[in-house]
Amino acid sequence: MNVTFDWNEWFFIIAVLIALLLFLLIRDYFPPVIVFIIFIFNFWYVSTIDYFLIATPFKLYFFGDNPTYELSGGLFHFFMYPCASILFLYVYDKWELYGRKTIWYILFWTGFSLFFEWITVQNRALTYTGWKLYYSIPTYPLTAVFLIVLFRFMKKKLHDGSLQEFQ
Repeated sequence: MNVTFDWNEWFFIIAVLIALLLFLLIRDYFPPVIVFIIFIFNFWYVSTIDYFLIATPFKLYFFGDNPTYELSGGLFHFFMYPCASILFLYVYDKWELYGRKTIWYILFWTGFSLFFEWITVQNRALTYTGWKLYYSIPTYPLTAVFLIVLFRFMKKKLHDGSLQEFQ
């Protein structure tokens, strides 16, 4: 691992701490089994996509200062994405953004995510080597739909009692 500790690592640390703080404030809203499954799903989903696009032959972007793996990228995979997903689902469920509201909410979240990705690039925490910001436009809504479908499935299973043994 070739690591230099500079601003982009601080950017990762600050972003992850903010995400963790928001998560800690809302974590009791969901049953632990939902939090656990969302964390595992996000870690798997994002890591799979990122490693596929970062690896040979694509090498479309990398986290940090150089194309080798940096711990700061791991922080994002393990904490930032799952915490952001829990926040996304919290707002969705708490304010009952169902039906047509879901479409507007997903569009809002897509805009926010694109803005955050742009900020991440500006702070050199994410470096494009072939990727373009507009490639992410379909990715965020698709991911939001996956999360909502998974969440609704888990909520139904909890209501039916199928996941009660995991509580």
